[in-house]
This record gives sequence, structure tokens and C-alpha cells, in this order.
Amino acid sequence: MVFSKDAKPPAGAWDEHGHNLLPSLAEHKYVGDFDVSPFAGFTKLHSLELDLGEPYRGGPLWLLMHGEIEYFSATSMYAADQAGLKPVAPYVEAFGADGKWKHVIDDLGFPAGGARTMTADLAGKLPVGTQRIRIWTNLQIYWDNIMIDRTDQNQSARLSEIPLAGADLRYHGFPFKIEGQPPGNVSYVYEKASATGPYTRPAGAYTRYGDVLPLLTNWDDKLAVFGSGDEVALDFDPSQLPSLPDGWTRDYFFVAHGYEKDMDFYAYDFTSVDPLPYSRMGNYPYPGKSFPLDDFHLNYLLEYNSRYMSGNEAHGYAFKYKY
Repeated sequence: MVFSKDAKPPAGAWDEHGHNLLPSLAEHKYVGDFDVSPFAGFTKLHSLELDLGEPYRGGPLWLLMHGEIEYFSATSMYAADQAGLKPVAPYVEAFGADGKWKHVIDDLGFPAGGARTMTADLAGKLPVGTQRIRIWTNLQIYWDNIMIDRTDQNQSARLSEIPLAGADLRYHGFPFKIEGQPPGNVSYVYEKASATGPYTRPAGAYTRYGDVLPLLTNWDDKLAVFGSGDEVALDFDPSQLPSLPDGWTRDYFFVAHGYEKDMDFYAYDFTSVDPLPYSRMGNYPYPGKSFPLDDFHLNYLLEYNSRYMSGNEAHGYAFKYKY
């Protein structure tokens, strides 16, 4: 949890070409004037330089960075590796009093998944007096807003869990997608869904439709297994939430634990749902091991994962939306 109050934009922002990015970031316009590689998700090495507004003198210092990444696939990762191209995680340099850049952070992280705000803690990681930093990477990352925050993190907070009251696994279809710029900047119209689409799914046993609440209340090996076009509708019961003290505000965090499997040619066993992940598997895949078949696990498989899909079910492969 990060507390933020009176965050400010950087005093300056430039790319490796010297372009002034501050106006675009202020207007929430994505920036990314870099050369895209033939391998999805990769670019030529590029940088983002930021003026923090004042020299760092110690204490809290956070970057609040909103953006998105064009994810690489297993195929593009394999192809890039064959070409000798390795992913370079975003690393940070600080501009010193000697007029030289110094490497200070190996991996800043990036906004995984869809567009979102990530936090980067710079406290104690920059030399005293640092005012300019530079972030380098060869990943296809686009930013549309960056804020500098120096809020004291010694704040009062209280965490209250809202129990999951209902979970229904069902088919919804494929919501209408609106493509924006840059690549990967998409939004969806949930209410406008097509029952068909240009997707297949791995063959295997999926969780049957209906109530899956017992599968989602504990961190165990009972997984709700679902595929393209499926959804889990969740209901939470906020009735037991405590009242807020005067001057407090409430934020909500969605916490989930699960796994995702791509149907990529270079993903492991991409045509099959199995092998299912489990808590003690170590790495995935787990050669020499197997999904447990004791009473706990076997009863789960028999009771819930009874919806077998071959991946070749007869259906249309085109979107059909009602306008």
C-alpha cells in the first residue's frame, strides 16, 4: 500500500531523441517514439529521462507511472533469443554532480497486463543530490502519465476483508473491442458481446458452469478452470465493513491468485489444459511430478472439472455483434 498526497508531475521529461514529453504526459497522451523490433514486444534500446523537480535529500520518493506494455509472446521470445536479442528490464541511471550517469537500479519493473498505474520506490536508492534520472529498456512500454510523490508513508490504515458471497462460472462471449493507440491500448464494451469469435481453446476438462464459490474461498489447489468466452461473476458482501472514522476515505483492492496458459506454439503443451498447476509443484512444467490424486484433489476433479472440451467444437470463428 502506497500513500500519496499532492503528487506532482516531473519538472521535465525527454526521450533518447531529446523530444520534450512533458506536454503529452500532462495530457495523458501515450509517448513512445522508439523503433519497434520485428519481434513482438521488443524495441531498440530507448530511454526516458525525468527531472524530479528538486534534488533528492533522502526520505520518501516514489514514481507513480501510468502506462501499458505490448506483451511479448513465447514465439517472439524464442525468435528474439535465436537472434541473440535479450529482454532488458527497465533500469535506472542517476545523473551525478560529476556530470556522469551512474547505474543505480537494475530492475524498476513495468506495468504488467493492461494499462495501469505502477509504483516505483526510489527512496534510498539515489545518490543524495540527484535531480535527474534516466530509465532504459528495450521493452515496448508506453507511458501516458508520470507523477513524483514524496508523501510520508507513516500513515494510519486499516485493512478489512470483504467476503466473497457468490461466484458463478458461465459463458459470456467476446465483448466488443475498441482498438486505440498505441498497440495494446484497448477498451471493451462488455454489454455488446459476440457468442462466437476467432479463438479456440486447449483440449481438456474445464470446470462445469454454475456455482464455483467453494473453489475461490481458499488458497488451495481447487482451481476454477475456464477458457475463452467464459467468465466468473463475483458478488461481495460489504455489510460487515466498519464505519469510517472522520476524515478517512476508503479504497478497494481486488486480490486474486491464479494461473494463465497461452495457446502459443512455444508455450508448454499449449493444446492441452493439463497438466494443472498446484501449490507444491515448484516450477511449471514439473517433469517427474504429477498433479496430486489424493482424496482431496481427486474429489475436486470429479466434482467440478466435468466439462470436457475437445477444442474442436463446432462454432463460428467470426465475431457476430448485434448493432
